[in-house]
Amino acid sequence: MKKHCIFAVRVIIFSFIACIVISLVNYVITPKKYFEDLWPTTSTYKGFYKIDRDTIDVLFLGSSHAAAAFNPQVVYDKYGITSYNLACEQQNLVVSYYWLKEALRYQKPSAVVLDTYMLYTFDPSEPLNTSESFTRMALDAMRWSDVKWEAIHDICRLDEKQTVNSYIFQNVRFHNRWMELNENDFEFVSLERHYELKGFSALSQRGTSDPDFEPILVTNLEAYAETEPLMMQYLDKIVTLCNDNDIDFILTKTPSESWDEYRHNAVQQYANENNIEFCDFNEYIAYEGSGFKWTKDMNDNWHTNIWGAKRVSKYIAELLQEDYAVAGAHYDAQWADTEEYYQNILADCKISNIKDIDEYLEEIDQPRYTVLLAAKSDMTFCVTDAVKRAFKKAGFDLAAKEYDGYYGVKSDENVSQDSDRDTLHFVGSARNKLVDYSITSKGYYAGDDCSIKIDDIEYAKQGNGINIVVYCNDTRRVIDSAVFDGSLNR
Repeated sequence: MKKHCIFAVRVIIFSFIACIVISLVNYVITPKKYFEDLWPTTSTYKGFYKIDRDTIDVLFLGSSHAAAAFNPQVVYDKYGITSYNLACEQQNLVVSYYWLKEALRYQKPSAVVLDTYMLYTFDPSEPLNTSESFTRMALDAMRWSDVKWEAIHDICRLDEKQTVNSYIFQNVRFHNRWMELNENDFEFVSLERHYELKGFSALSQRGTSDPDFEPILVTNLEAYAETEPLMMQYLDKIVTLCNDNDIDFILTKTPSESWDEYRHNAVQQYANENNIEFCDFNEYIAYEGSGFKWTKDMNDNWHTNIWGAKRVSKYIAELLQEDYAVAGAHYDAQWADTEEYYQNILADCKISNIKDIDEYLEEIDQPRYTVLLAAKSDMTFCVTDAVKRAFKKAGFDLAAKEYDGYYGVKSDENVSQDSDRDTLHFVGSARNKLVDYSITSKGYYAGDDCSIKIDDIEYAKQGNGINIVVYCNDTRRVIDSAVFDGSLNR
């Protein structure tokens, strides 16, 4: 009898250890996007679970359009409303529904705001209207519960290419990722602590969108676009879920060139029939009311940048407060304490748009940045005495002679630099030796070339003059790559 008991105990211990190992392997091999990615899907959902229960006033849902447009920090700073952005890349309405259902297990929001872009055909080749990989990434980050179990079965019913087993055993789906694993796959414990932006994706480009955009003036009320039936089915489910939980539900559409009067009318009709408000930032009233400026506030033709998000967020927050009595105006350290982090992100975004070299060098002269320089051809054609003084102030001595190569690195307040007619090559590391870089500079006679690689990825623009790459140690990503050839070019 004693031997049987010992054997049983050993079996239980072995099974327990095996389950832990399998779970760990599954998680390591599963693709993840943390805070250092422009679209931090994993950080968004893992971070949500770290918010104190019943402290969120408003939830935002939708695709990348919503992720880039609704900034919880701005909503809190300006109106005291606590919010969380649960949007992600290519979030179809099936994912929106189940993530809302999951969120309501932990929070009791007063309002839910949903972007309507995915109500229309996005990827006709996919049963769920969006890529399987994005649907899976959103579901992989969800905790196991009855909601996740229901979501997986529903998704696999709708998309026969997907299987329940591949969600349970991720190594089945991602068995070929072993050679692609990187630092993020093994440092997930520390990376999951970074959810300061609460689902918001901060984009930084300005002046790259269509300059001829004009907001919608509805002139033909009979013009309607055809919606996706499955998406409308799950929109109905979201409406019912909100009604059952006494939650105010608002439809919205963030600024996007792909939106038009036909789509606006179809959503407006649905909103009218269901007694729901529809706030369309492409339509003249909301566009003008928010003070939105297309060429300045768009990252591209579909997503707002961080400055456009500020305008959209303030407008929707005011709407929530005035029309839906979302009181806000209360202190919560979970949002108050992330203001400094947001200001740093805002500074990162600003850097990639600066045109003046003096201002640029002053802004990047911060301990949180690693700055890498590499000259191509002959940099002396653009290096005036004033330029030399500006670089000198930032720690770089541009003493290269005509046709010489030059490299410079400033990391942790230490500067390494050299110039010579022969090929120059320098390797080093940043972030406590966790990220490696290499710099090559060839002057005119040495080959007329340059390179700045971080973890074997080329970031130099490789233009004639001084190539500059700025790496942010805090967010673990390159925030700017430019060439100074008398002016800053990107």
